[in-house]
Amino acid sequence: MGATLRAHPTLWLLRLLWLVMPWSAGAAAADALGACSQTSARILSAELWAAWALVLTATFVRRPWALTVVRIATPASVGLAIGSVVAAAAWDANLPAQRAATAIVGAVVTTAIALLPETGNSFVDGLSYGNERRMLLRTPFLLAVAPIPIVWVAVVAGITAPLVLWAIEQWIWAAVATVTGFTSAVLGFRSLHQLSRRWVVFVPNGFVLHDRMATREPFLLRRANIASLGLAPADIDLGADDLADISGNALGPVLLVTLDGQVEVVPRTTGTAQVMAVSRVLFSPTRPGEMLSEAARRRIPR
Repeated sequence: MGATLRAHPTLWLLRLLWLVMPWSAGAAAADALGACSQTSARILSAELWAAWALVLTATFVRRPWALTVVRIATPASVGLAIGSVVAAAAWDANLPAQRAATAIVGAVVTTAIALLPETGNSFVDGLSYGNERRMLLRTPFLLAVAPIPIVWVAVVAGITAPLVLWAIEQWIWAAVATVTGFTSAVLGFRSLHQLSRRWVVFVPNGFVLHDRMATREPFLLRRANIASLGLAPADIDLGADDLADISGNALGPVLLVTLDGQVEVVPRTTGTAQVMAVSRVLFSPTRPGEMLSEAARRRIPR
């Protein structure tokens, strides 16, 4: 089946939810903008419409960069909804309670759908062709705890701060924020985008583990050399010489592939690259059960 036919229903739901966003979070933002000057309100409104159109377009482009855009923008819509409700209340804008609740709930649900593994897999699988299939790897635990939220804030602030400052005619601060914000946004986007490029790729003769945050090069595990694939035992010795652990201590089930023979892995460590010849590999896909089902369909031993 072609990759274009494998879009998960959650992706279509995400498109629908974002399509109606102007009537939920957008309506709340419009009420909050009523306290601004006419010129500032028009500029800010135009910026919001442009951002909405960009993200809507990204939902129809099944590529890793589009996933990064969506997963940055949808949580930002929660901040927009909450901020609009708070601002409207502070400025006595008479925002109806039902509209405020719809704005916040709509943004939260949209963000939850965007962060689902099935949605992410649909985006990255758009790169697949022929008999390939891509599935994302789970985010390493230490990155999810602090660095990712901090970088996300830097990206969102780096984009929004200059736009707001230009709109309210704070020229000097806007110029400074444009330079610093653009730099932080670009660097932050590149960092977050690495999370959208960590995946398992099923190919006709096995599967490839592609995680440049854990290894210097992707490596192929050939079906003919795979002795077994399944859930890793809880008592596995992580210090064993024949084991490569690229799971990143991610929360959730971890899979273990055991080989008849060895594969060369180059871990991403400080200093000189060191080649490891291992017969077992630990990794953590976002949907272990779905991956095992796909492996069984491709006659990979379990």
